[in-house]
Amino acid sequence: MEEEKIQCPCGRIIDSPDEYKILYLKHELKEIDILCPNDSCYLRELGYIKFEIKEGRAVFKEASFYPPFVTWNAGRLTFARAEKILKDHLKAIAKKVDWDRLSTYK
Repeated sequence: MEEEKIQCPCGRIIDSPDEYKILYLKHELKEIDILCPNDSCYLRELGYIKFEIKEGRAVFKEASFYPPFVTWNAGRLTFARAEKILKDHLKAIAKKVDWDRLSTYK
């Protein structure tokens, strides 16, 4: 069902949480960027995952998509449906982060 799929405002349909790109660039901020799978997307960053270091290990803190991405999908799917799908996507993205490897970065 097409209307059940998440879409970036750039037009890219995102069928699965595996399609997002994640970029670990902000070590000092302890943040991972969630990027649109479309390399020519004008938004590019769709959200983030924040973490903290506890006892030498990277630990999930929070994850969120940015308002333009959420609003775009809420307008297409209704807020309740978009919120559920986007939360499921965030959970799946956070699970695929290599937390052990992230813990070793200095």
